[in-house]
Amino acid sequence: MDNLIDQKVFTKLGFEHLEAVEIVNRLDTLLCNYQIFFHKLQNYHWNVVGGEFFDLHDITQEMYEKGLVNIDEIAERIRVFGKVPEYRMSEYLKKSEIEETSHDLSSEYMTLNLISDIGTLTSFIIETSHTANSKGDLGTAHMMNKLIQEFETYHWKLSSWTNKKYK
Repeated sequence: MDNLIDQKVFTKLGFEHLEAVEIVNRLDTLLCNYQIFFHKLQNYHWNVVGGEFFDLHDITQEMYEKGLVNIDEIAERIRVFGKVPEYRMSEYLKKSEIEETSHDLSSEYMTLNLISDIGTLTSFIIETSHTANSKGDLGTAHMMNKLIQEFETYHWKLSSWTNKKYK
Protein backbone atom coordinates (compact mmCIF):
# COMPACT_ATOMS: atom_id res chain seq x y z
CA MET A 1 0.00 0.00 0.00
CA ASP A 2 2.82 2.42 0.78
CA ASN A 3 4.23 1.88 -2.71
CA LEU A 4 1.03 3.21 -4.32
CA ILE A 5 1.20 6.39 -2.25
CA ASP A 6 4.90 6.81 -3.00
CA GLN A 7 4.23 6.51 -6.74
CA LYS A 8 1.47 9.10 -6.89
CA VAL A 9 2.52 12.40 -8.43
CA PHE A 10 0.93 15.31 -6.62
CA THR A 11 0.00 18.57 -8.27
CA LYS A 12 2.33 21.35 -7.26
CA LEU A 13 0.71 24.38 -5.67
CA GLY A 14 1.81 27.74 -6.92
CA PHE A 15 2.45 29.29 -10.29
CA GLU A 16 5.47 30.34 -12.26
CA HIS A 17 6.32 34.05 -12.08
CA LEU A 18 4.97 34.94 -15.54
CA GLU A 19 1.74 33.03 -14.96
CA ALA A 20 1.23 34.74 -11.62
CA VAL A 21 1.93 38.19 -13.07
CA GLU A 22 -0.68 37.74 -15.77
CA ILE A 23 -3.33 36.52 -13.31
CA VAL A 24 -2.51 39.23 -10.76
CA ASN A 25 -2.66 41.97 -13.41
CA ARG A 26 -6.17 40.84 -14.37
CA LEU A 27 -7.23 40.65 -10.72
CA ASP A 28 -5.76 44.08 -9.99
CA THR A 29 -7.58 45.69 -12.92
CA LEU A 30 -10.79 44.08 -11.75
CA LEU A 31 -10.10 45.31 -8.21
CA CYS A 32 -9.59 48.92 -9.36
CA ASN A 33 -12.83 48.92 -11.36
CA TYR A 34 -14.75 47.24 -8.57
CA GLN A 35 -13.53 49.82 -6.03
CA ILE A 36 -14.87 52.70 -8.11
CA PHE A 37 -18.11 50.80 -8.68
CA PHE A 38 -18.35 50.20 -4.91
CA HIS A 39 -18.03 53.92 -4.17
CA LYS A 40 -20.56 54.74 -6.86
CA LEU A 41 -23.00 52.32 -5.21
CA GLN A 42 -22.54 54.12 -1.91
CA ASN A 43 -23.04 57.49 -3.61
CA TYR A 44 -26.28 56.32 -5.21
CA HIS A 45 -27.42 54.69 -1.97
CA TRP A 46 -26.89 57.87 0.02
CA ASN A 47 -28.20 60.31 -2.56
CA VAL A 48 -31.14 58.73 -4.37
CA VAL A 49 -34.35 60.77 -4.10
CA GLY A 50 -37.86 60.49 -5.45
CA GLY A 51 -40.52 57.85 -5.76
CA GLU A 52 -38.05 55.06 -6.37
CA PHE A 53 -36.04 55.89 -3.24
CA PHE A 54 -36.68 52.64 -1.37
CA ASP A 55 -36.10 50.39 -4.38
CA LEU A 56 -32.78 51.89 -5.37
CA HIS A 57 -31.71 52.58 -1.79
CA ASP A 58 -32.17 48.92 -0.86
CA ILE A 59 -30.58 47.32 -3.94
CA THR A 60 -27.53 49.59 -3.85
CA GLN A 61 -27.02 48.77 -0.17
CA GLU A 62 -27.24 45.05 -0.92
CA MET A 63 -24.80 45.46 -3.80
CA TYR A 64 -22.20 47.46 -1.89
CA GLU A 65 -22.36 45.16 1.13
CA LYS A 66 -21.72 42.16 -1.15
CA GLY A 67 -19.18 44.25 -3.03
CA LEU A 68 -17.15 44.84 0.11
CA VAL A 69 -16.86 41.08 0.63
CA ASN A 70 -16.02 40.49 -3.05
CA ILE A 71 -13.37 43.22 -3.07
CA ASP A 72 -11.76 41.70 0.00
CA GLU A 73 -11.70 38.26 -1.64
CA ILE A 74 -10.15 39.65 -4.82
CA ALA A 75 -7.45 41.47 -2.83
CA GLU A 76 -6.75 38.37 -0.77
CA ARG A 77 -6.52 36.29 -3.94
CA ILE A 78 -3.80 38.66 -5.13
CA ARG A 79 -2.00 38.05 -1.81
CA VAL A 80 -2.16 34.28 -2.50
CA PHE A 81 0.23 34.98 -5.37
CA GLY A 82 2.58 36.86 -3.06
CA LYS A 83 1.72 40.24 -4.58
CA VAL A 84 0.30 43.42 -3.04
CA PRO A 85 -3.12 44.48 -4.30
CA GLU A 86 -3.59 48.07 -5.38
CA TYR A 87 -4.74 50.09 -2.38
CA ARG A 88 -4.55 53.75 -3.43
CA MET A 89 -7.67 55.59 -4.53
CA SER A 90 -5.60 57.66 -6.96
CA GLU A 91 -4.50 54.46 -8.70
CA TYR A 92 -8.03 53.07 -8.72
CA LEU A 93 -9.16 56.18 -10.55
CA LYS A 94 -6.27 55.99 -13.04
CA LYS A 95 -6.70 52.29 -13.81
CA SER A 96 -10.49 52.06 -13.79
CA GLU A 97 -12.70 52.24 -16.83
CA ILE A 98 -15.63 52.82 -14.51
CA GLU A 99 -15.88 56.50 -13.68
CA GLU A 100 -17.21 58.47 -10.77
CA THR A 101 -20.49 60.32 -11.15
CA SER A 102 -22.17 63.16 -9.36
CA HIS A 103 -24.81 62.79 -6.68
CA ASP A 104 -27.60 64.83 -8.28
CA LEU A 105 -28.94 62.21 -10.70
CA SER A 106 -32.33 60.71 -11.42
CA SER A 107 -32.96 57.19 -10.20
CA GLU A 108 -33.38 56.06 -13.82
CA TYR A 109 -29.99 57.48 -14.76
CA MET A 110 -28.41 55.83 -11.71
CA THR A 111 -29.92 52.49 -12.65
CA LEU A 112 -28.90 52.70 -16.31
CA ASN A 113 -25.40 53.71 -15.23
CA LEU A 114 -25.18 50.71 -12.87
CA ILE A 115 -26.33 48.39 -15.67
CA SER A 116 -23.57 49.77 -17.90
CA ASP A 117 -20.97 49.40 -15.14
CA ILE A 118 -22.07 45.82 -14.52
CA GLY A 119 -21.32 45.15 -18.18
CA THR A 120 -17.85 46.63 -17.74
CA LEU A 121 -17.16 44.64 -14.58
CA THR A 122 -18.45 41.45 -16.16
CA SER A 123 -16.06 41.87 -19.09
CA PHE A 124 -13.13 42.13 -16.64
CA ILE A 125 -14.42 39.12 -14.70
CA ILE A 126 -14.63 37.06 -17.89
CA GLU A 127 -11.13 38.11 -18.98
CA THR A 128 -9.80 37.18 -15.54
CA SER A 129 -11.60 33.84 -15.68
CA HIS A 130 -10.17 33.05 -19.13
CA THR A 131 -6.65 33.93 -17.98
CA ALA A 132 -7.00 31.87 -14.82
CA ASN A 133 -8.36 28.88 -16.73
CA SER A 134 -5.58 29.05 -19.30
CA LYS A 135 -3.00 28.93 -16.47
CA GLY A 136 -4.74 26.16 -14.54
CA ASP A 137 -5.74 28.52 -11.72
CA LEU A 138 -8.97 26.88 -10.66
CA GLY A 139 -9.26 28.96 -7.48
CA THR A 140 -9.42 32.26 -9.33
CA ALA A 141 -11.61 30.78 -12.07
CA HIS A 142 -14.08 29.54 -9.46
CA MET A 143 -14.14 32.95 -7.77
CA MET A 144 -14.83 34.63 -11.13
CA ASN A 145 -17.65 32.20 -11.94
CA LYS A 146 -19.39 33.10 -8.67
CA LEU A 147 -18.99 36.81 -9.47
CA ILE A 148 -20.41 36.36 -12.96
CA GLN A 149 -23.51 34.70 -11.55
CA GLU A 150 -23.93 37.48 -9.02
CA PHE A 151 -23.61 40.24 -11.60
CA GLU A 152 -25.93 38.48 -14.05
CA THR A 153 -28.59 38.49 -11.32
CA TYR A 154 -28.08 42.19 -10.57
CA HIS A 155 -28.15 42.98 -14.30
CA TRP A 156 -31.46 41.16 -14.61
CA LYS A 157 -32.97 42.85 -11.55
CA LEU A 158 -31.92 46.36 -12.56
CA SER A 159 -32.93 45.82 -16.19
CA SER A 160 -36.32 44.55 -15.06
CA TRP A 161 -36.72 47.59 -12.84
CA THR A 162 -36.11 49.92 -15.79
CA ASN A 163 -38.49 47.77 -17.85
CA LYS A 164 -35.95 47.54 -20.64
CA LYS A 165 -34.51 44.56 -22.43
CA TYR A 166 -30.72 44.40 -22.63
CA LYS A 167 -28.68 41.97 -24.67
